[in-house]
Amino acid sequence: MTRARMWFYILFPTVCLYVFVYPVARLAHWYGPQSSFSLLEVLVFWGISVVLVWYSFRGPNMVIRYVVVHWMGASFILSSITVIAEILRLFSLSSDDMLVRGVVIFTMLVVIGAIAFSHHLSVKRYQISSAKLKHTYRIAQISDVHIGSRQEGFMRRIVTKLNDLEPDFVVITGDLIDSSAVEYKALSSLKELEARTYFCVGNHERYADLDKILDIVKKLGIVTLRQQVVHENELTFVGVDDADSADQLKKTLPDLELDRSSYQILLYHRPAGWHSARHHDIDLMLSGHTHNGQIFPFNFLVKQQFKRIRGMFVKGENRLYVSCGTGTWGPLMRLGSMNEISVFDLSPGGQKS
Repeated sequence: MTRARMWFYILFPTVCLYVFVYPVARLAHWYGPQSSFSLLEVLVFWGISVVLVWYSFRGPNMVIRYVVVHWMGASFILSSITVIAEILRLFSLSSDDMLVRGVVIFTMLVVIGAIAFSHHLSVKRYQISSAKLKHTYRIAQISDVHIGSRQEGFMRRIVTKLNDLEPDFVVITGDLIDSSAVEYKALSSLKELEARTYFCVGNHERYADLDKILDIVKKLGIVTLRQQVVHENELTFVGVDDADSADQLKKTLPDLELDRSSYQILLYHRPAGWHSARHHDIDLMLSGHTHNGQIFPFNFLVKQQFKRIRGMFVKGENRLYVSCGTGTWGPLMRLGSMNEISVFDLSPGGQKS
């Protein structure tokens, strides 16, 4: 058993205990002795939550998954608010039963707001100049759409907005889907994209059914770059498959036929290995994966794994952009982050190094 898998088997049930069992058991205890959970009830509830969450991401039933992931999202918000209530309770600002009512009402309001935010689609624009360019180009990035968690109608909205932006190229930086149950129809609107489109493999494609999604993407007319380089006039698009290894780019980029004289755009799902990308004169590295935590305060945990979890980072002439994600994984909820389409307007300028 690998170290990563061992940590997964430890953390997965622990997270289920915190998210699903802790807030309910704690609020029941505050509400009154008659509502308190026994140890056996806690263990049963914990076991059920572990099994349901595991099945929702491994099993084929999308209805069960839809219910469980929204339960998970609401429970995560409830557990976070319960922690705040624990602190307030230390100061005896109100009776326990009033505190319970306040936690429940506030959680409901926050969940409703989080669901509303998850349906908004924002556009973030960036101007970039380079001495390598003689012409202007517009690149539109989508990432982490997560069809499976999201539905066909959301994909259609994204395609409509992309076409309205009139990009020269569209890039999809992984996690287009997150379930093996996703079929061609759910992604069919991508065929209406007016710009040439490139796609790189994310972790959820690997987890689901990689061969199936690659076949669907090909039928949609999208070019998948897997450890490959494509030249488009002054631009070079490089695509590398996502991997759990932090050295994926370090190991892969030296074997690719890069063109350092052109403006090189690297598509790599997770924001890791930027040092290696800069070493190979990658001008713009486009990533996603982090969702900026998606639901606050989960972003603090994501920050422990990835140093850069959202926005543009610049060192000299090299840039890394980490998208907050165009869709949502699991529950249709956003709190402290927004769905985004990222647009990069490239133009001539600067001095050659």
